[in-house]
Amino acid sequence: MTILRTIAAAGFTVAASAVAFAAPQVERLRGTIERVEADAVIIRTRAGATETIRLGAGTRVAQLAPASLDQVKDGSFIGTAAKAGTKPGDPPVALEVLIFPETLRGAGEGHYPWDRLPDGAGSGPVETSMTNGTVKAPEVETSMTNGTVAGAAGGSGGRTLTVSYKGQSLAVAVPPGTPVVMLEPADRAVLVPGAKVFASAVRDGDRLEARSISVGKDGLTPPM
Repeated sequence: MTILRTIAAAGFTVAASAVAFAAPQVERLRGTIERVEADAVIIRTRAGATETIRLGAGTRVAQLAPASLDQVKDGSFIGTAAKAGTKPGDPPVALEVLIFPETLRGAGEGHYPWDRLPDGAGSGPVETSMTNGTVKAPEVETSMTNGTVAGAAGGSGGRTLTVSYKGQSLAVAVPPGTPVVMLEPADRAVLVPGAKVFASAVRDGDRLEARSISVGKDGLTPPM
């Protein structure tokens, strides 16, 4: 009986591992729409690859419009991708701030790893050399925090936002010049060739199914 239980337990573990291994993967894609089809958009990604993203009945479409930090108030629900602070103990530094509409309050609430994003931060004087070539911005590991603004401090030199989520809070430094955008509801009419997009999609084999796709308004490049 003990041997049978061991075999059954091992079989369950293998089966569970197989299910976990086969689970669809969520990917975040950034790029420019090259072509639009009835149920898909074909984009050229930031890395130069071509991807076909399928659009389903549940795919959420939105626009990202330019905004300002002045529009972020106590009680606003935001998302912010951030990199680690310069020194231990420093708050994370925002690379962008996304203001959600009230209808999407609570979307993705929490704090979790994000993607490698371009790092636009500068540095002090250093020894230099000359290199001629194509610019590729340095990238850094980031985290994403979606939550409610519970306080803000600072002025023209930048602000620090306290973001509350799931009973916890995190202070995030927002330097001057950090991109701030507002998410606006939209329909598929905004999906046109040349538009800059950010998409969250599920990959199942070679097939990508979009959960959501956001288009930069008036040529804006989604910063997240």
